[in-house]
Amino acid sequence: MAKETEDIDLLSATLKAGVLNVIQDHSKGTYHIGELQGVIVVALMITYEWSDWRNRQLWWIQSVYVQPQHRRKGYFRQLYMHVKQLAQSQGAGGLRLYADSTNVRAHTTYEALGMTSHYKVFEDIFKSRLDSPFTLP
Repeated sequence: MAKETEDIDLLSATLKAGVLNVIQDHSKGTYHIGELQGVIVVALMITYEWSDWRNRQLWWIQSVYVQPQHRRKGYFRQLYMHVKQLAQSQGAGGLRLYADSTNVRAHTTYEALGMTSHYKVFEDIFKSRLDSPFTLP
């Protein structure tokens, strides 16, 4: 998914550990999937941000993936609506997500769901010990 959407190669061991951490500790997030005849066709992860402005959690949609042969068939919309209903029922203040700035197709999908943004997301991603071994000068 990262390679397809952002041209990023992930380390398999880091990715597996990250997924396992979410599965084992729901305070880190939760995965939601949609199946068609027993096959996962759409998936996303929810993580949480506390909003002091709203005195409620905001749910971040991350790691969105729809199998290529199932895109543009409404499966993401169905999963999004399910997650939105779940978030509302649990008192969340809203849903957020970020998409790569060049992924216009994704932007169009999110806008069609009624999502808007006046934010620009900034990041300063740190390399982990696993990503680059430390060497003494």
